[in-house]
Amino acid sequence: MDRCALFVDAGYLLADGAMAVHGTRNRGSVSWDYAGLVQFLNEVARDRTGLPLLRCYWYEAVADERRSQEQDGIADIPGIKFRGARIRPGRREGVESYVQRDLTTLARTGVLCDAVLVSGDEDMSSVVADVQDMGVRVTVVHISVEGNWTISRALRRECDDLIEIGAGHLRPHVELLDGGAASQEEAAKTTDAFSTGRRAAPVGDGEDRLERV
Repeated sequence: MDRCALFVDAGYLLADGAMAVHGTRNRGSVSWDYAGLVQFLNEVARDRTGLPLLRCYWYEAVADERRSQEQDGIADIPGIKFRGARIRPGRREGVESYVQRDLTTLARTGVLCDAVLVSGDEDMSSVVADVQDMGVRVTVVHISVEGNWTISRALRRECDDLIEIGAGHLRPHVELLDGGAASQEEAAKTTDAFSTGRRAAPVGDGEDRLERV
């Protein structure tokens, strides 16, 4: 069936998105307009694939198998299918296992022909390869932070198409709370996150176009 679906690794999106716009990965330092953010990502998926959108799957870590009030609000957004990745003492079940379950189920039943994945995690590369073998094209949306890629080399190589978004796209959807500015020490620590497999790209903070790379 000629439809696409959106799969969002929320931990990656919210942390690196806040870093791109406000220089912090602390979720408590920012406030997101989740409905506006999801609408933007839905539009990205539809525009790039040229297909109607089935729905958005949202994957996020859940402590003690209970969603927070903020997560309940996200789950209430129309068109969102919230998936809580459980956190247990000493281990966290990878979000990629939840993405793989949904993607392979939809691929096997012929519900979609294109998947748009928001993630930068290397572990997602095997998920992408598996559903490609089922005939699904996979486009990956990644975030640029000060011109640096936040996507693993393995995932970048595995996907069929790549979309880069940055501060200019995300700024309308995230607000810095009072006292939430990142310290210089925190900002310095993030430099190491953009090493092997990530490149600098001339994307300014005011950039509004989606990059095809």
